[in-house]
Amino acid sequence: MPASYKNLLAQLSPSHTGYQLNRPAANRQKFEELVEWIDAHLDQPITLNDLLQQSGLSMYELTTQFMLNTKLLPLQFIKTLRKYKADLEQVNQPTIDNTYALFDPRDTSL
Repeated sequence: MPASYKNLLAQLSPSHTGYQLNRPAANRQKFEELVEWIDAHLDQPITLNDLLQQSGLSMYELTTQFMLNTKLLPLQFIKTLRKYKADLEQVNQPTIDNTYALFDPRDTSL
């Protein structure tokens, strides 16, 4: 799992003490794998049925894992993750300084 997503999960964690997933271990493993799957498919529509099918968890187990680990419902988590990823991409985009945008290289009066 990419470090940036671990950081986001840590921020969303109810304990705010770091990236800790709750027991049982089998559900924790499924949750981690599901978060990686979500990350790989963020550019596609993801439904609750997709999450249930991919994780193999019941609706109760899925919702419980997300609430325990993120304080968000599964689809809320996906929306938050998409926004987080978009914000990261926006920060990494180069910006054009307005001074250079207004400069006309053909102007020789300077």
